[in-house]
Amino acid sequence: MEDAEIVLMFSLLAIPVAIWLQLWVKDRREKRKNVLGEEEFESTSRAFVSIVIEGTAIIGGLIMIIMATSGVGKYILNFYL
Repeated sequence: MEDAEIVLMFSLLAIPVAIWLQLWVKDRREKRKNVLGEEEFESTSRAFVSIVIEGTAIIGGLIMIIMATSGVGKYILNFYL
């Protein structure tokens, strides 16, 4: 396999992982909502840890989507041009 195919393979594998991360964060937020639709935490430390973990997951997922898209684009440009 050439280098371009390996990059394409990893790029295509990263897209579902990034989507799963975004859905995981959304599911965590939905579970914390009360009847009025507001998020509730047991303590301030739980809120802080949740914000850090979810923020890292969102930023990591977005970085993965950007890198995967650029990998697919690079393959298309190298293959067709």
